[in-house]
Amino acid sequence: MALKKALYYGAVAVAILIGVSVVVSVVSALVSLAWAIVSGIVSLAVLVGIVYVAYKAGSWIFGGETDERARESLGGSRSGPASVSESPGDAAESRQDRLRRQYVEGQISEAEFERRIEAELEAESADDIERELERER
Repeated sequence: MALKKALYYGAVAVAILIGVSVVVSVVSALVSLAWAIVSGIVSLAVLVGIVYVAYKAGSWIFGGETDERARESLGGSRSGPASVSESPGDAAESRQDRLRRQYVEGQISEAEFERRIEAELEAESADDIERELERER
């Protein structure tokens, strides 16, 4: 009878040991999978950061995206001060957009931005008046 009890308790202990081993293995696999995912995301973020820094450094070294000469040398759309399809209003708009972008990027102060926009608007209204006088002649 004691042998039967000992065998019974031994079988229960082996079953518990197998169960705990399975649970620990599953938990370990899940933790490993989570670690692999987190590691992959962090590696990807670092890679994106390196590429971004390299892009910004290249832009800074080679004169940036806003340089008209660089745009023209890379096959930009402009063939001169204003292309045939571009109206004077479009040119003024692009200058205003450029000023907005410089302000947003922190290249110019708010006061400088306001001064330049005001000058652009005055130049645009003077151009409009000049065009109206040309039409009347």
